[in-house]
Amino acid sequence: MDYEIRSTRTEDIPGIVNLYAEATKLMHRLSPAGFGERLGEPIDVKKEQESFSQALVDKGTVILVAEKDGEIAGFVMGVIENYPDDLLDSPYLTIQYICVDERFRRTGMGKALMQEVERWALCKGITNLDLMVWDTNTPAQSLFRRMGYVPLDIRMGKKLKGK
Repeated sequence: MDYEIRSTRTEDIPGIVNLYAEATKLMHRLSPAGFGERLGEPIDVKKEQESFSQALVDKGTVILVAEKDGEIAGFVMGVIENYPDDLLDSPYLTIQYICVDERFRRTGMGKALMQEVERWALCKGITNLDLMVWDTNTPAQSLFRRMGYVPLDIRMGKKLKGK
């Protein structure tokens, strides 16, 4: 492994936001027809930097980065949920984002980020994790299935035609 997985520092936020912006573009391309139009709009960099900075100081949030040669090459962000839902007892960790620079995909970096966030969760006494993955994102689905994640539900949408 020629990269380091570590906790995020304030100076990492611009690199995280750059990866987030690239992931947003990918999500726009993967969006089903008629959905995800907002994802095609440029992100507000300052707003996203503020959002990730606030998350960084939230004790119920974890942000880990993969650093390679001084560059943020990937990150994962999870939030502790303190309420039960129909399928998961609380507390559980929701993986909100996992982003890996496309140059480093299929290198094991995504798996390493996920394994490290799972270790973090276990240290906090959390044994349930959940995440959402787009139906069209088969590489990510494959990774998560190999890591033992199973589908819990299917989200469906429909666009109605207006008058």
